[in-house]
Amino acid sequence: MSFTLSDPTRLLLLAQLVIQVILVAFVVFLLVLEKRRKIRPDALEELRSVVEQTRNLSDTFHGQMQQKIDLVGKVLGDLDAKIRNAELLMKGLEETSLKVKQARQFSAGDVQKLHTGGFDAVEIAQITGIPVGEIQLMIKVASKNTA
Repeated sequence: MSFTLSDPTRLLLLAQLVIQVILVAFVVFLLVLEKRRKIRPDALEELRSVVEQTRNLSDTFHGQMQQKIDLVGKVLGDLDAKIRNAELLMKGLEETSLKVKQARQFSAGDVQKLHTGGFDAVEIAQITGIPVGEIQLMIKVASKNTA
């Protein structure tokens, strides 16, 4: 088998081998340069300083966020308490409104009829929902009018 440069495949093979040898040599050269190169000692100190600053900032941020979370928790607790108080107040107002509506259903004449029927002021107040003081006043006014 003779080697001639006129054969295009052999010529391409030879060119490829030469290019690969050059590339391998270049890579070896770069590796040797990289091994000789040393890292500056102050670069590691700068990197440590940056890492420490980042850690400090992270701790500060975490502390501030924890304070805000605690504050929001307290505010939500206060809001829940105020909501419960408002609900109790609404319930009380509804009951009072119902009692007022019931009291309006009874007139002074009704109170007088109950009194003449033998009920005392406390019993009439329980029946009608009208306060005892008002019942007593109605009875006194009615008795003065009839006398």
